[in-house]
Amino acid sequence: VTEISSFEIEDKLFEKKIYDFLKKEKIIWNIIPTPMFLNSRAEFKDYLKKSKKPFMANFYKEVRRKSGILMGADQNPIGGKWSFDEDNRNKLPKGIKVPKLPIILETSHTKKLKPIIEKLFKNHPGSTNNFWFATNYNDVIKLTDFFIKNKLNLFGDYEDAVDQGNNILFHSSLSPYINLGLITPEQLIKKVLDFHKKEKIRLNSLEGYIRQVIGWREFMRGIYQNFSKEMEEKNFFNHKRKMKKSWYEGNTGLPPLDHAIQNAKNYGWSHHIERLMILSNIMNLCEIKPVIVYKWFMEMFVDSSEWVMVPNVYGMGLFSDGGIFATKPYICGSSYFMKMMDFKKGDWCNTMDGLYWRFIDKNRSFFLKNPRLSMMVRVFDKMKLDRKKMILAEAEKFIKEQTL
Repeated sequence: VTEISSFEIEDKLFEKKIYDFLKKEKIIWNIIPTPMFLNSRAEFKDYLKKSKKPFMANFYKEVRRKSGILMGADQNPIGGKWSFDEDNRNKLPKGIKVPKLPIILETSHTKKLKPIIEKLFKNHPGSTNNFWFATNYNDVIKLTDFFIKNKLNLFGDYEDAVDQGNNILFHSSLSPYINLGLITPEQLIKKVLDFHKKEKIRLNSLEGYIRQVIGWREFMRGIYQNFSKEMEEKNFFNHKRKMKKSWYEGNTGLPPLDHAIQNAKNYGWSHHIERLMILSNIMNLCEIKPVIVYKWFMEMFVDSSEWVMVPNVYGMGLFSDGGIFATKPYICGSSYFMKMMDFKKGDWCNTMDGLYWRFIDKNRSFFLKNPRLSMMVRVFDKMKLDRKKMILAEAEKFIKEQTL
């Protein structure tokens, strides 16, 4: 072999291994732009040159203008707004019916692989008994069409909700297939827009879903390609703790955390609020070392790849990069869980609130410097001493019991 052709390789570790091997063997490498993304690497570099700081919202506007997606003839966004995110923060109402995913029959390859995986990886999280993924193009298209027809219309309303009885809700759960190349973002967006022409999807859901694909996903790839080294090396809050086994078993005693860990373990997939506001948030509040959090996310999710997890974990989930693109750490106490999720109030709320306020108190100089966040320090300082002592003691106890 004197020459090979391949699509761009996103993960830098694999890219370097192949590059080094081909160079050593004196094999010519023709690199073809990947269909896994809508924008080229060069286009993102151009965007960075024009921007003081990378912001997803600005990047997303640029992609919309360039592509004409959801744009009117006057070059203004359809519906008069670029984002309908504020409409998409509803708790799941009682009694709402969530359409059940169509059953995907196991292929002969899946059946053959299951016992091999159970034997070779028996100490790894999860089980092959609960295998629910499509493994070929036709089944992925079946799932895509099902989502667009049955779920997309309510995707926006409940995209931030968490329900203990249903881990997918109105999400598409297509990220594994897009990230593995079984369907391209171009195909997906075309299918969504074609359906919208005939059936008219509600705008908050249509825009919200399209933003995930052409905005957030593309932005994450661009951030990874340009900032991964800094992200991997920085530890802004200087967190050094390690996880105990409970973070893999889901028996920490904190109901939302255990629910999210069990979901990841049982399904290998969770939607963005479980990943961001439960898992990353609590790992951050417990001062887990960023690289350990990153390793956990890489191990637990089937849609994981270096290019997507580096910016999502370090940049968005932990703010451990100090804010390359995020403006603040995404942290919360129990009130957010009670508002958006279906957990019952209990003693765990004191632990959760203690973790939240402890983090703010420990990092008060950071919070005081930020006009949007300084109020949190003042709220903590005004808190009744008895409550403050009690919740902080609960937090310390949890950290001591669950981390090393």
